[in-house]
Amino acid sequence: MKGDLQIKGLLTEKRWCEYNSNSLLDKLRRNRKQIILCLAAAFIWGLAAHAYVFFHSSISHDSLFEFVADTDRNVWRIKLGRVFVPAYRILFRGAITAPWLIGFLSLLYIGITVFLVTKIFDIRSKTLIALISGVFATNITIISTAATYIHDLDADMMALLLAAFAVYLWKSFDKGFLYGIIPICLSLGFYQSYVSVAITLILLYLIMQLLNGEKFGVIFKKGLKSIVMLVGGGILYFLSIKAMCRITGVALLSGSYNSLDTMLSLSVTQIIKLVISGYKKTIYEILNVTSMYPENVICVISIVMIAIAGIIILFRIFSKEIKIKEKLLTLVLIALLPIGMNVVYPLTGGMSHDLMHYAIWLVYLFILLIAWWAVDHIELLKLPILRFGQRFVIVILILVILSGNVQVANAAYLKKDLEAQANLSLFTRIIHQMENCEGYVTGETPVVFVGQPDTLLDTIPGFERTYEMTGSESWYVLGAASRGYYQAYFDYILLNPAIMADYETWSQMQTNEEVKAMPCYPQEGSVAIIDDVIVVKLGE
Repeated sequence: MKGDLQIKGLLTEKRWCEYNSNSLLDKLRRNRKQIILCLAAAFIWGLAAHAYVFFHSSISHDSLFEFVADTDRNVWRIKLGRVFVPAYRILFRGAITAPWLIGFLSLLYIGITVFLVTKIFDIRSKTLIALISGVFATNITIISTAATYIHDLDADMMALLLAAFAVYLWKSFDKGFLYGIIPICLSLGFYQSYVSVAITLILLYLIMQLLNGEKFGVIFKKGLKSIVMLVGGGILYFLSIKAMCRITGVALLSGSYNSLDTMLSLSVTQIIKLVISGYKKTIYEILNVTSMYPENVICVISIVMIAIAGIIILFRIFSKEIKIKEKLLTLVLIALLPIGMNVVYPLTGGMSHDLMHYAIWLVYLFILLIAWWAVDHIELLKLPILRFGQRFVIVILILVILSGNVQVANAAYLKKDLEAQANLSLFTRIIHQMENCEGYVTGETPVVFVGQPDTLLDTIPGFERTYEMTGSESWYVLGAASRGYYQAYFDYILLNPAIMADYETWSQMQTNEEVKAMPCYPQEGSVAIIDDVIVVKLGE
């Protein structure tokens, strides 16, 4: 810094700018190979796992309802507190859910995130970078989002990138905790749950620094700065919401499972109970990862990896090089990890799912960091076979986890595609009956669907594990049997001008006695006109 000031005194303002610019370019050049490696690894893992969904249009559930981000959909984003998503869509992606474009942007953001993580933890090993890329690109959160909520995937990955960028600023600069307030705010405004990623990365960095022998005071001060950054980002986010709601005239969603005001109604006792149950949920998720391999195998693999990392950490903590205060602080930070990974659980009153669990999969990042760190600290493991053997075992087991992720991803996307084809066949036949029903005029006669089809299998044999993921539990491609989903299906998939009845008529027909007496499709009389509305009874 002093040298920079001396140089600045000798240069004109123009040359000073050129000097700064060249310094930045030099930094980019020095990191060019690592940036390329991170991007390449993210795309290789990402395409291996998700190319199927990126190159298909198996739109279902919410991604069907939000196929086009019109005014109503953007208003909904604001109601959920994701206030920056509408502007992002306009600037980067457009309104249409275009799978390949969304996939490309998502993998780009993941690759940049991996690069930032390598800078946060000073990672140079190509093997380690490749494995971390797999963890970031193939976890269950990505799979669940891509399979059913692909319209949100790129925005969610932008939230991930911003969370990691905030931690990078916090780690790299004296005033980085102040700079990081802005990306934390932006990350919250894309998807609130990714603040867990920032919290987890901060905890992991502090733990690794303590294992490296950093003093209590330094870590404590750094931790306080991280709290300032997180709280400051939260306050700025709150102000952004207020401003956006005032500008647009849209009020935040209230009283729903995914509304932001849930945390305001929780008592201290409730929060404590939720923290405890949040611990249990996080541990359960880590030990019961959805995979195409047997559950018991994956559980044992997770336990073995955690045990190896745990032994190494304990060996270091109880060595003479680590003082009492540092020992205690390390244990406290490790104890905070499970709730830091799933902080949204207590904040939402106990409602969290796969789309919110990205930070939980950073447990594999932690295990990999410990495995590589142990090799470089000879005093921990005297025998080379132990030093390198533990890392070899960890690498093999991580590869098993990642292989399972790639398999379950492709199975989930194939399942979605099969369901889409089955529904297309079903509704093609239904439309034929509708159009042959006397009195029905396409585009004029209101349509109501009742029940869910009895003619489709509840589960596809062999795909049982894929039903465990959020959004994949239902075989019914339309998801919730509501008017809006049916209208979207006819508009975007069938390209049929049929119009669904208004909500009042739709609701009344669900309990109408005459409708209850109708047989279910495909029996004769399952498609009929009642009170100037054509009713299709799919099931009870």
